[in-house]
Amino acid sequence: METILQQLYWLWVPLALLPIWLRIAIFTFIMIILMRPILFHLAPRLIHWGSILLHKAVYYFSYPVMVLFHRMLTKRRNQGDYSIPSWIEGTEEIFAFLLTTSSKTETITKKRTRNKAKWKRTFRLVGFVLAILLPLAIINNPTSSYSRTWDRFDKWMTEEKVQNDLGFDIKNYQGTFLAKVDEVSAKVNPKEYTLTDQYKTSGGNIRANPTLDAKIVAAIIKDDTVTYLDEQKTDNSGITWLKVETKTGKTGWISGRIVQEK
Repeated sequence: METILQQLYWLWVPLALLPIWLRIAIFTFIMIILMRPILFHLAPRLIHWGSILLHKAVYYFSYPVMVLFHRMLTKRRNQGDYSIPSWIEGTEEIFAFLLTTSSKTETITKKRTRNKAKWKRTFRLVGFVLAILLPLAIINNPTSSYSRTWDRFDKWMTEEKVQNDLGFDIKNYQGTFLAKVDEVSAKVNPKEYTLTDQYKTSGGNIRANPTLDAKIVAAIIKDDTVTYLDEQKTDNSGITWLKVETKTGKTGWISGRIVQEK
């Protein structure tokens, strides 16, 4: 049993390397798909058996009670009182309701589920929707109870099970992997910068090195844009320089004070 649990913990390792929003989405979708056999096969059978037991229990319990009520009413009639107490009527209605409900539930759960393919598609659609909405809810509401519950679960799986029980240093791999993801994301979706309104008229210079006295290799004016190359440096004057590339393919450094993300 312990070996099986350890194998399940190892399945968490690739999930832990993903960004948190993607980790929540994949975990949510997998759990919903795993619940499908329970809801489609086990749950109906449990409900069916439960309805049979309820029907039998109510029947065998109500029979002596109703016999007792009959004797009480017969005695009242012999005394000239033909009224029926409201508590007796209420008890009879409760017994009738329980017997009818359990009988109908038993009949419904006997029927085979129709359109199984349609239900499976619907279940997958629900899984996709929840896999989108739940990460958004957790990330946008970090102080909510469900967000704290996820944080505790994530910490328990990552630190106690993967790192302590399996001895796998996942923190080191997480940092490296997420850095690679950010690097690839920056290349696929590059950031573009343009001059701030203050410098649109005078323009800005792109220099060979991240210093004010470095050689000017290009210049931009007005609404020209440059692509950020995911590298920045700060010089001795405290100016942050961004490494950029112009539309013509020239690369260099531009002061972060004169540009803004487009």
